[in-house]
Amino acid sequence: MGTNMMRPRGTGPERVDAPATLVWIDSEEALIVRWEGAARIERIASEVPGRHRSTGHIRHDPRVRHGGGGVPDDRIERERLGRLCAFVRDVANQVPPGDEVRIVGPGDVRLRLGRLLREEDRRLGRHRRVDTRATGPLTERQLVAHVRELAGDPPPRVVPAR
Repeated sequence: MGTNMMRPRGTGPERVDAPATLVWIDSEEALIVRWEGAARIERIASEVPGRHRSTGHIRHDPRVRHGGGGVPDDRIERERLGRLCAFVRDVANQVPPGDEVRIVGPGDVRLRLGRLLREEDRRLGRHRRVDTRATGPLTERQLVAHVRELAGDPPPRVVPAR
């Protein structure tokens, strides 16, 4: 290889191991995977109550309401959203400010966290990549592989013998 040619990031003696953080998050929990030459995984449980699901009850008279007056679901949903915002802030506080960040997960909570981190970075004048991607559940090994790739240290590939 000539001296003018660039090696892909993460290969050879000039491999770059940038500190990186991967966050898998939904409304029930967050897994924070940090890479600094080795993976460190931290779980944060959420206190966000689940959404109320319909029991399938059918009202025969649409003018009759259960429980008498107002709509209790508004208060419950406001409380749920308040707890969700607090959970997202707690997770954001665990993400180191100098790391590149990838946020993955199945729903909109990952978008809330990404928006919060970008707003905080903009307010404090920090410049880092905050990337969000939709994923389903991932194993811890898959999470570690994602954070290694983000840090520029992809796992070695095993080539089967022929």
